[in-house]
Amino acid sequence: MSLKLHELTNDEDFKAINAAEHEAYSNPFNGVFELTKGTSPEEACARQLVWHKIQPGSHWVYVTDESTGEVIGGTRYIIYETNPYAVEQPARKASWLPEGPLRQVGDHLLACLGKHRPVLMNKPHILISLCFVHSAHRKRGAASLMLEWGTQKADELGLESFVESTEMARRTYEKQGFYVIGDFYLDAQEENPSKEFIAERKRLECPIHGFIMKRDARDARDGKSTQ
Repeated sequence: MSLKLHELTNDEDFKAINAAEHEAYSNPFNGVFELTKGTSPEEACARQLVWHKIQPGSHWVYVTDESTGEVIGGTRYIIYETNPYAVEQPARKASWLPEGPLRQVGDHLLACLGKHRPVLMNKPHILISLCFVHSAHRKRGAASLMLEWGTQKADELGLESFVESTEMARRTYEKQGFYVIGDFYLDAQEENPSKEFIAERKRLECPIHGFIMKRDARDARDGKSTQ
């Protein structure tokens, strides 16, 4: 069964990408994506499309199983041709969630995620924002196809790349030349938290541990690092 890589060019195709995303990040459970899910799959799909369209340099690639036409994985890249932190960025908030304990926890987690980026990613670069493969189609090469798109683009542009990886995905990124430059822990802490806040923090499996990974810029002509 052959796999084929595509770039997203229309809204209709994103529905199948979003469906694969929901399945992939539920198996195993991913606390950060639990925030992204929002109030319904339809709402999440529409919102992520808006994020894609308003973000300069945003690219979605996805993989289909050619024998069935099924979308089995997707990756969102953001290509920053200039330093996105040259000016201070507004604090990220889980504003799409209704007021309540989940949104409170979400605001804390997004604030944690935003702390290291201005320090480590303060130059032109490529960010892997999302990368997932449907649980029934892992270890078939879909992730490699999508990541090779990004590494080729990075080499063409002479840019370094970053990703915030889970333990499960770390080895996949290492195969594409990424290496760990730090750890991060996403957590939500408040004085005198409500029972509901504590319950949501526990449900999202906080603190959430991950790895900050980097791939050095390379000269596309000879594959050597330009660092």
